Amino acid sequence: MKSIGTLTKGCFFLCMGFLLMGPLHATAKGDREASMVLVNGSEDAPMTRSDKSKKTKLELREADMLDLLPLDIKGTVVDQNGDPLIGVNIQVKGTEKGSFTDFDGNFTIDGVEDDAVLVFSYLGYTTQEVSVDGRETIDVVLQSDSELLEGVVISAYGTKQKRESVLSSISTVNTSELRVPSSNITTGFAGKLPGVIAFQRSGEPGLDDAQFFIRGITSFSAAGKKDPLILVDGIEMSSRDLARINVDDIAAFSILKDANAAALYGARGANGVILITTKMGRPDKLSISLRAETSNSYNADLVELSDPITYMKLHNEAVRTRDAEVVLPYSLSKIRETELGSDPVRYPSVDWYDYMINDKAVNNRINLNLTGGGQTVQYYLAANYLEENGILKENKQNLINNNININRFQVRSNVTIKFAPTTTGVIRAYGTFDDQTGPPLGGAQVFQAARNASPVRFLPFYEPDSTNQFSKHILFGSGPELGVYHNPLASVASTFQEQKSSMMLMQLEMEHNFIENALDGLSLRGVFNIMRHSSNAFSRGYNPFFYSLASTVDGSYRLNPLNPDTGTEYLTYSDGARTAQASIYGEVRLAYNKILNDLHDISGTLVGTIRSETSTAEVDRDFAYRLQASLPRRNLSSAGRLAYGYDSRYFMEFNFGLNGTERFAKHNRWGFFPSVGVGWNIGNEAFMVGVQDAITELKIRGTYGLVGNDQIGSVYDRFFYLSRVNVNGPGYWFGLDRDYTSGISIDRYANELITWEIAKKANLGLDLGLFNKLTLNAELFREERSNILQTRTDVPSTLGLRTIPQANIGVAEGKGFEVSAQYLQTFGTEIWIVGNGNFTYATSKYLKFEEPDYSDVPWRSQVGLKLGQPLGYIAERFFIDDEEVSNAPVQEFGEYRGGDIKYKDINKDGRINSDDLVPIGFPTVPEIIYGAGLSFGIHSFDISVFFQGSARSSFFIDAAAITPFVNQGQRGLLELIANDHWSENDRNLEAFWPRLSEYTITNNVQNSTHWLRNGSFLRLKSAEIGYTLPEHLTQKAFIQACRVYVSGLNLHVWSKFKLWDPEMAGNGLGYPIQKVINFGIKLDL
Repeated sequence: MKSIGTLTKGCFFLCMGFLLMGPLHATAKGDREASMVLVNGSEDAPMTRSDKSKKTKLELREADMLDLLPLDIKGTVVDQNGDPLIGVNIQVKGTEKGSFTDFDGNFTIDGVEDDAVLVFSYLGYTTQEVSVDGRETIDVVLQSDSELLEGVVISAYGTKQKRESVLSSISTVNTSELRVPSSNITTGFAGKLPGVIAFQRSGEPGLDDAQFFIRGITSFSAAGKKDPLILVDGIEMSSRDLARINVDDIAAFSILKDANAAALYGARGANGVILITTKMGRPDKLSISLRAETSNSYNADLVELSDPITYMKLHNEAVRTRDAEVVLPYSLSKIRETELGSDPVRYPSVDWYDYMINDKAVNNRINLNLTGGGQTVQYYLAANYLEENGILKENKQNLINNNININRFQVRSNVTIKFAPTTTGVIRAYGTFDDQTGPPLGGAQVFQAARNASPVRFLPFYEPDSTNQFSKHILFGSGPELGVYHNPLASVASTFQEQKSSMMLMQLEMEHNFIENALDGLSLRGVFNIMRHSSNAFSRGYNPFFYSLASTVDGSYRLNPLNPDTGTEYLTYSDGARTAQASIYGEVRLAYNKILNDLHDISGTLVGTIRSETSTAEVDRDFAYRLQASLPRRNLSSAGRLAYGYDSRYFMEFNFGLNGTERFAKHNRWGFFPSVGVGWNIGNEAFMVGVQDAITELKIRGTYGLVGNDQIGSVYDRFFYLSRVNVNGPGYWFGLDRDYTSGISIDRYANELITWEIAKKANLGLDLGLFNKLTLNAELFREERSNILQTRTDVPSTLGLRTIPQANIGVAEGKGFEVSAQYLQTFGTEIWIVGNGNFTYATSKYLKFEEPDYSDVPWRSQVGLKLGQPLGYIAERFFIDDEEVSNAPVQEFGEYRGGDIKYKDINKDGRINSDDLVPIGFPTVPEIIYGAGLSFGIHSFDISVFFQGSARSSFFIDAAAITPFVNQGQRGLLELIANDHWSENDRNLEAFWPRLSEYTITNNVQNSTHWLRNGSFLRLKSAEIGYTLPEHLTQKAFIQACRVYVSGLNLHVWSKFKLWDPEMAGNGLGYPIQKVINFGIKLDL
């Protein structure tokens, strides 16, 4: 590997040197040609115009001599409306000579032969070739190419392909559709990206990333990579980096889904690829764009708690219904006095939500970008600032801010330098810098803490009594015994964490296009990138002082200090996690594209890449793990593509990836993964001429290929062909002094048989366009993934193995379909309407799964089940009474009685245990994601709405987490439980909650159909209304355009599940998904 890496590095830098020499080569060649002209001029004196005045005898006629002289050509390039085009590339065909149009569309080219051909090219316009024919002034009108404007698809390594020639499954998304009133771009993925299963489980700032998978999940490797490869300007980034990207910086967003599309990325693209290209500069005068937004966020759904009076009454019931002889926790007088509110200090009634959770949070965002440049240098510069706050309430008495607060700064610079007409360089720089403060355990813990404190034992804090009137600290409340009862406000208010993180990258690109006759159509490109991530966290806090209300003879107000010696009025400091990650990436790409005789479209690509990454390891890991994690992770890859198209009707393509990995033994270290694709553009056939006005596009395409995946273990599980020996393993005491000596243990045995996880992917697609207004895309896909890494099952202890080995055993199948549609209609110049929607169905199942022999209980087998489908017990209902309990099969889960959950005996053995587990419900990852949006404009107003839905998913309510009254009565009582539970007076056998208790009844918290819920929902995801000010008003203020708008996010949800937001699934007790109302303005200067 070392020799291969050295060779690859050498090749890479050699090619980079060649690219850098491209401009010098072009200049040197031009100088030689100029020298030759000068020499010929001196030798052939009669051929010069200056010698004509000397009346020298001419061997040729004067007219012939003038015809042979080079011409100085000038002209203007405009579009079909007569507007000048800036930055049009004019090339003298077959030479390196060329120029660009200026701000007025003018150009000049000196020294052009009179029989030369000029090539005019401009993105979005049809390329034209114009013969000089001795003319010195040439004016050109470029015609708009609607196919290029609307049908350019960004494929692997940023290659631009015409839509008609694309065979792979590639979806492009308009970046405006990704814009949502949030700092996290991934929150807008669900329902908008065809073929992508996306969902959001949390609304906490900084932790609200959506999870997303291309065409579902087909691997069940415990620690393997299942999410897609994310590339921004060709550089691999994490989902966290993607979430932070500013939408205004994105020029193109593509999803590569099948084997053909991702083949050039090799093993890195085994789970699909999300490809993002950021904006570049253009030859134009300076343009400035400014966007400012302010938004209010609210909890979309908050789990409701019952009032303190009901809490006490039902707590008494929970105790008495389980044991009639136990003393009740609350007396009738306490309940009555609390209900009357006569003495709220002595008889507190606390709404912890009100003390700890705010009604709303205010967030602000501002983005600024500058675009422009001349013929040689173009630039895109952007900066944005974000202030995002959590919805946690700040204590006015506290001197520190315990709410979540994120301040983020981002800068981006993309500079294009044209060294010569055929040689271009790009310099990219990007940085994002986050400063974050908040509770050390996160916002979700604050919500959970608010539901895990007694509402009737003490106040969150007390007003000072006569003894503490000069105290400088907060007098936090607690029960009479310190440590028995928890005060969540004290925990949150007394400590806060500060974290600073940054990501910076620098990227250099060079591209040279060969235009000599023999090499025309050939281009060479090189990329070098270096990227750094770092973060540093630390906490500050104090030890709170706790007080309880003292009992006095005269009833006077007096506090009893509980920890006068351990509380502090000063801050302490503790270090947190410190991480650093660095990566270096190099790429060399050779591409060829040529159209022969206007019939044969031939293109090919060869790519070589090298990537090295290092990072810090988790400090709580054993040394053997941390050592492996700290070593550089390197990957080598070579890939190629050969494509052929005939007459824009028939297409075929071959791709391959040759990937090297460090994880496997030598004989498995390299993997070769090919793919093929074919397509038929029926719409361009001669027999379609009569219907082309109605059927504007009709194409069928299909691909099949292999994709490898080497990321089948965690970062701490590398080098499978080596044993991992722990020299600091469990030890022993030995000798007269009984000294302890560390032992040696084996954490993993060497296994040279472990190899690539391989996916066989097939895709069949249909593209249909109707009346030039409606576009439909439909795709069927299937994938079989084999060699999935599993830990061996049921290994007998008699083998004497220290640890259980792993092997490539598992096989899974995924399949589904996706449909997307877009409709565009205009009515004159003032009214327009756009509708779009997509539907994705992706399911997967186990084909081979190593497990114990379940022949006697076949329903326990995973084979044939869907990936992620839960196992649980069939809950029939609640037991009617204790007599039914005594006559029913024994449930081996501890205590239970009448009113508790009754399970079905599947195998009829008279006992309920793990043998009665059966597959229930749908998978936990949605199988269906869909979305539909409608936008329309009338004059200067525009309105858009988008609906997003999810279906065929299930989740369990965590019954143990919502069991009320546990831990000395400190678990909150959900309103739903208070209103719908089994009781002696209401023996509802189908109620939501079984018989109450003040401790967890293990029988009642088993995963079963009683707690299983359908995760389907439909959401009004976003809506926006905007108004663009008239030009005659904005231009007076030197503003090109001004638009103001109001938008909303997560506005409403329809679902049968009402306890919390169904998209959060089993995580509903965490930080709620946020409803956002946003106000914004966008200025173009």
